[in-house]
Amino acid sequence: MSDSSSKAGMSHDRRRFLKMGAGAIAAVPVAALVGGRVAFAEDLPKLDEADPSAVALGYKHDAADVDTAKFPKRTGAEGEKQLCSNCNLYQGGDAEWGPCAIFPGRRVAGPGWCNAWIPMQG
Repeated sequence: MSDSSSKAGMSHDRRRFLKMGAGAIAAVPVAALVGGRVAFAEDLPKLDEADPSAVALGYKHDAADVDTAKFPKRTGAEGEKQLCSNCNLYQGGDAEWGPCAIFPGRRVAGPGWCNAWIPMQG
């Protein structure tokens, strides 16, 4: 009988451990909301043009500075209309600088450009 009673005790301990663990995990996001603060777009740093991901995509704060020999997508009348502010990935609305889905955690210039430009849906 000692074998079955030890199994019952172990099962009870396991349930208690799981309940405590689930409670602790659920408390983490609440603690983050209470103790931390929400990051706003203006709190994000501006993307540095020298950042490796920016260089790879030809990002420039001013679309007129894009190397069109390297990025022919930006050439011609249609290419000249391409700006971060009218890209589907730009999340800054009408702001001069705003977040971009391609460069998470950083802001890009509304009048800027990169090779990931996609026309705004709408």
